[in-house]
Parts: sequence; structure tokens; C-alpha cells
Amino acid sequence: MTLSECIKPELLVPAGNREKLEVAIAYGADAVYFGSREFSLRRRAGNFSLTQIAEAIAYCREHGVKAYLAINLLPYNADMAALGEYLKALQPLPPDALIVGDPGVITLCREFLPGVPLHLSTQSNTLNYLSASFWQKNGLSRINLARELSLSDIAEVVYRVPGMECEVFVHGAMCMAYSGRCLLSAVLTGRHANRGDCAQPCRWSYALQEETRPGEFMALEEDERGSYIFNAKDLCLIARLAELKAAGAHSFKIEGRMKSAYYVAVVTRVYRQALDQLYLSPKTSFPPEQLEKWKNELTRVSHRRYTEGFIDGQGQSQNLQYHDSSAYLRNYLFCALVLEVVSYDSANQSCLVRLNVKDRLRTGTKIEVIAPGMDDFITTILSLQKESGEMVAQVHSGTIALARCQGLLAPYQILRQPVADTGAEI
Repeated sequence: MTLSECIKPELLVPAGNREKLEVAIAYGADAVYFGSREFSLRRRAGNFSLTQIAEAIAYCREHGVKAYLAINLLPYNADMAALGEYLKALQPLPPDALIVGDPGVITLCREFLPGVPLHLSTQSNTLNYLSASFWQKNGLSRINLARELSLSDIAEVVYRVPGMECEVFVHGAMCMAYSGRCLLSAVLTGRHANRGDCAQPCRWSYALQEETRPGEFMALEEDERGSYIFNAKDLCLIARLAELKAAGAHSFKIEGRMKSAYYVAVVTRVYRQALDQLYLSPKTSFPPEQLEKWKNELTRVSHRRYTEGFIDGQGQSQNLQYHDSSAYLRNYLFCALVLEVVSYDSANQSCLVRLNVKDRLRTGTKIEVIAPGMDDFITTILSLQKESGEMVAQVHSGTIALARCQGLLAPYQILRQPVADTGAEI
């Protein structure tokens, strides 16, 4: 048996806030990554305060899941003093690893948290084995390899730099800039992508205007809406996991700290099932019917059109963009997250649950329930009430409500339903 056959790759899942962290763990994450507002590259995610970081790390330890803290912004001189204080405050309960992308940040991490492993961010765009070897010699234990690498490139880095853990993105949004290093947002909006505040101007529609004819816009494609010339598709490598495992990848990473708890649940569950099956029955590919089922499930979260990125080499780059629209595809609504079961009525086979409502729910609705580690099922909303106890016919997004549902539900289960126009772009 080869080394790659012995390795069970880690499933690394985004946790933009505490709710998403708990959902990620419930649906099968081996490790989660999250950050603070000040020093990670997702400032507009919910993120964590120092107190919340300590609580999140403790929660992960209780559940046997690793906690990786992102400190992957590209800092200026003015950031260094505050960053040092931040790292010092992490000393009582350090994370399992720090995700870093800047040599100055690495220096401070070694000073204040010398025993914590360092993982190199994709922002450092590691493309070759000599770069990987350089970082290994400088004390890093893992590298998130650039998304621009092919399968053979990944295998060569693993082979030539033994002992270095290699992490690869397998699912989520792609950036048009090389490994995410982009100035477009800063130039057009003043929001700096490399400081966690990208406005995503690559997703905007563009048209051509000639200098002497202001207001006369010429579409770059034959489409009156203009052209989405920078618009990348989303990455989906569910069909290539066996090959990535054979190449020696140690960790499979999902993108999406800005995505919903529903996205985290669905994508984590699919990749958890796939990795477990791969470990129990190593093969070069999954059974077609199972793969199709997983692919179909991944279309039920809000996403852009999927691509396999650069996995087959730079020659596949023509399939990375979608020029017609930057809209998300969404054919299911995330209606609610089950917070707790208040009571169960065995006589009527129904339960009263507390819900975090994400979209409108109505009494009498039949609704699909997805759950960790089990098949989906259908329940009926028998009654709804506000937290005050007032009975109502419907509840709305952003509220906490009590619902009596047919059957028995459990915490972290998710209620969803198809949108009226399946496959509509929003």
C-alpha cells in the first residue's frame, strides 16, 4: 500500500461565524477555519472577537475537530503593533494552526505563539516545489497550493517536498486574479481585496465606450446587457477526489466563509460522504450513479456554474469563465435551521422545535429536512408561533420561531424547499 493510500485527507470547512462553525462540525468537518475582522481576508463575514475565538477553539476541542485561525491579510507597518497584541491575547488558548501569507506575520507568530503550526495561505500562490521547500525550511508545516496548479503539479510538489502537508481547494468561488492577489477592487471602490474587503468588481457587467461618444456603450459580446469579462465559475472537484488523494493531498478545503450555514451543511455533507467512501473503498473514481447524486445535491446550494478549474492543466482555462451573467444559480430556499427540540408528542408523532428562520415559513407547508449522517425526509409545518407564544400563520426571515412539525426533528437539521422556478438565476 502506498503512502497516499494510507492517508485519509482532512475535510477543511469554512466557518464565517459561530452558527456556521457548529453546522460545519455537525455535518462532518475534520477541521474548520475562521478569522477575526481585523486580520483575516473576509472582513464582511460574521467573524469572531477574541472572546469568541477562544470559545470557538474550545468548542472544536470538545468535538475532536481542529481549529485553524486565518491571519492572512497583507499588512502594512501600521498593522504590526496591533497584530502583536492580538497574537499575545491568543496565548492562553491557541488554535491548532495559524493560516498566514506574509513573512512579517510569520515572524510575529513565531515570537508570540512559537508552538503553533503555521499553514501558508493560498495568497502566497505557491506554484512549484522549490517554493514549497523554501517555506518548509522556514518552519511552515502546510501549504495551501495555488488553485492554478494541475493534478500532476500537485503530485510533483508532494513527491519532491516530503513531510510538507499540501492542502488544495476542492469547492467554492474562484478569483480571476492569480491566487486572489487583486487590486481591481481597491482601484475602483477603495475597498482592498488583500485586506479582506473585496467589492467583487470582477462580477460586474462591463461594456465598451469610445472616448468621443460618451454614453454610447458597445457590448463586448453580442448581448445588450454587456459582458461579464472577468466572471469566474465556481470550483467543483467532487469527481476528482480520488485522483487528488492519490496525488498525496493532505487536506481538501472548501471555500465560503461568506456563504450561508445551509451552504456549509450541504457541501460539507457531500464531501464528507465522498471522502468516507473513498477511504473505505479506494478506487480511481466513484460509481457514476453516486457521483451524479452528489453533483445534483451541490446544485441545490446557491452557486455559479461549476468548473474543474486548472486540474487538467492551463489548457482548460477557456472553461473558467461565464460571460452571460454573474448571477448565482439557486433552486432551493434555505428556510430555517433547527436550534433545539422543545418537546415531543409521541401520541401525535410531532415535535415542537425552535427555529432560526432564514426565509418565510407558512403553516401547512410540506418541507424537506436535511440532516447530518442520514437521508433527507419530508415534514409538515403543523403550527407556528412567535417566541412570545403568539400563534401565527407565517414567520419571516431573521426571526426565532417555534414550529410544531410532523415527526421527530433534531438540532442542526435544516428546512429547505424548491423555489417556484427551479434553476432560476438570482
